[in-house]
Amino acid sequence: MRVFVLPLLLWPVGAMAQDATVTPGNTLGDPPAAWLGEVPHFVLMGTLSGRTVDIQFPEIATATGIDSFEGKREYLPGEGGAWRYGDFEVALAAVIEGVEKSFELEFENHDFRQHSLPATFTLGGVNFPEGLAAFVEVQAEWETGAGSVNDEIGGWTGTLTILSDAGTADAEGLVPDGMIGGFMVAQNGADSLVASFTVPVTEYEKDE
Repeated sequence: MRVFVLPLLLWPVGAMAQDATVTPGNTLGDPPAAWLGEVPHFVLMGTLSGRTVDIQFPEIATATGIDSFEGKREYLPGEGGAWRYGDFEVALAAVIEGVEKSFELEFENHDFRQHSLPATFTLGGVNFPEGLAAFVEVQAEWETGAGSVNDEIGGWTGTLTILSDAGTADAEGLVPDGMIGGFMVAQNGADSLVASFTVPVTEYEKDE
């Protein structure tokens, strides 16, 4: 069971630590209304802990400043020695306006493999929920000379739609590669986020 961690914001001066995160050359004026497709991309727009987030990497292959963009699946023990596909992560690390920043979306369900795609999940505050429900935690981290940001915020409401989730299974039926594509609309208090992503999966983890 994951424990909620409230945002930890350390800012001795305050101004720079609260700055917006805006990628240069953005073309979208409003958040996307649907998934942006199969080409690897990451778009995250809205507010997080009251700070503007406007990250637009519509084509990862041609984007600049990206250190890494990776997906990971996590498998949990199931019945009879089987594994449940209970979690996947979408993680971006990039230099944005001269600051090294990382953002991560982590999604949970009892077993994502139980649902035919495309599938839309209702977001809520329960970890690893059954049925067409999901939990999401949004993480953001960076440091400047004025202070640091380290957010881990769960319990969002809204929806997650998974459009694609493919790869090559190993002997245990676990999938360490392929792509995951999805679209999220989420609300948490005064904060709201819209995300579209198609992320290459580079690993999986067994949570034993």
